[in-house]
Amino acid sequence: MAEEKSYNPSTVLCAVDFSAESRLALKYAGLGAKLYGARLIVLHAQRFELPAYFTPDQIETLTKQLDSARAGAEDLLRQYSRSALGPLADSLPTTYKVVDQHPVDAILETTGGEGANLVVLGTHGRGGAKRLWLGSVAENVATHSEVPVFVVRQKEHDFIDIANPESPLRLRTIIAPVDFSETSRAALRVSASIAERFEAKVLPVCVVRQDAASDLRRSEAMLKEWLGQVHAARCIVEPVTRVGHAAEQIISLINETNADLAVVGAENSRSSGHPLLGRTTKLVLRQAPVPVLVVPPGT
Repeated sequence: MAEEKSYNPSTVLCAVDFSAESRLALKYAGLGAKLYGARLIVLHAQRFELPAYFTPDQIETLTKQLDSARAGAEDLLRQYSRSALGPLADSLPTTYKVVDQHPVDAILETTGGEGANLVVLGTHGRGGAKRLWLGSVAENVATHSEVPVFVVRQKEHDFIDIANPESPLRLRTIIAPVDFSETSRAALRVSASIAERFEAKVLPVCVVRQDAASDLRRSEAMLKEWLGQVHAARCIVEPVTRVGHAAEQIISLINETNADLAVVGAENSRSSGHPLLGRTTKLVLRQAPVPVLVVPPGT
């Protein structure tokens, strides 16, 4: 079996909105960039629409004011980043960008234009009104991104020391849902590569629906056979099979094992050619008590 390629991001893009959630994301992005020897891009995007009733003179005046404000925003972005990263900021090759664009479009375009191969985002709570802005940005980016998207939120189990981003990682257990698709193949490959690098273990989990519980043993055999075909990383792999609702069982396993990270796949759409988030991936992304890495096909 050919050796699976390692996942080694060379450029990390972190989008921030100056919230506590994006400050947390920036800490992860900074440490990730340091550990992988990657370049860090810190991006802030905010779309400003000029009122249709403005006169040309008003538009010219306001445009100049916006240009001045954008320069000030870049200085603020630098200060914000240095405050979040502390001494780590001095050791990273970092680019700061402020753009007048919708956040989702800005993140996706900057990812492609700068050759980023990892996007890091913060998101708000697990549901309700708070998820509508930052949460929708994170989901939309994860839905359409051609590179992995790492999503974190506050009040969760973290695998870095938030108070000291320079401290070593405490990444020990990775949950990787498997449904025998090319999507989960990519997610498992990335999981194994990360686990090998940080001496962690991977728990590939296959969930069988309640109405198909009689197929559990067959699924266990398929999982073992599939793992033998898919992964060749030098890390500990402990396959798990469960019966029930997929997202619920995945979240339950994360809590039971005190896992540090969930790595899930983004489904592929044959009609549009763009990645899509399946129902299980969406629910895990919204509800997981740990950071979630969303991996598109072909990673």
